[in-house]
Amino acid sequence: MNIKILTAIGALLLLITVAFYPLDGAKNYKSLSAQLATAQIMHNPDKPLSDFSLSDHNGHVFSNNNLKDNWTLLLFIYTHCPDICPTELANMSMLKAQLENTQAEVVPNVVAVTFDPLRDTPKVLKTYVTHFDKGFVGVSGDPQQIDQLVKDFGAYYERVIYDENGKQITLNKKESLPEDAIEKGYVINHTARIYLVSPDGEVLAGFPTSHNLSNMANDIEKLVKAFEE
Repeated sequence: MNIKILTAIGALLLLITVAFYPLDGAKNYKSLSAQLATAQIMHNPDKPLSDFSLSDHNGHVFSNNNLKDNWTLLLFIYTHCPDICPTELANMSMLKAQLENTQAEVVPNVVAVTFDPLRDTPKVLKTYVTHFDKGFVGVSGDPQQIDQLVKDFGAYYERVIYDENGKQITLNKKESLPEDAIEKGYVINHTARIYLVSPDGEVLAGFPTSHNLSNMANDIEKLVKAFEE
């Protein structure tokens, strides 16, 4: 085989490799999207998670390193949430049990990061998240770092307070809570997506509501397989 043919074959193989694996070594998961029942691919090697250092519910440092070397299902919650957050955590408990019962190759860790660090101290989170499963981890800490993490994951929240007439007032991100906010109470409107973080510590996929547990389990299996290939 002459050098021109070898060169042409080499160029073709390079094009094929680039098509499936970008030059930075990151995989391209777009072809997997059509096979997923509910998960949405969020993999973006050009936008890694910002460095953060928060606290888990036992008072230990929780940073980017805690999201590495294991699969993680991460969700954002707050403990005063009347419905969505407890429902999500209950679903994650059932999903974990389902994966364990079917002897799935991977049973991700579950991490719940609070939108509301002012009220959700590590002690409060420990009581709350472990009520659903002893293995769940609650995370709180610096509000600015949490806001950056919320942004990196593509989540959203807004705080709603009440004036003297009981009228709802939505605060923007730059507005601080009034001094009497805890006494008077406030609510947080927020997105309810659950995120799958791969062992490299980056977001691989998101599961929008509503969460069908069987579909989630099947999608997790496919995502894990694609990551490991």
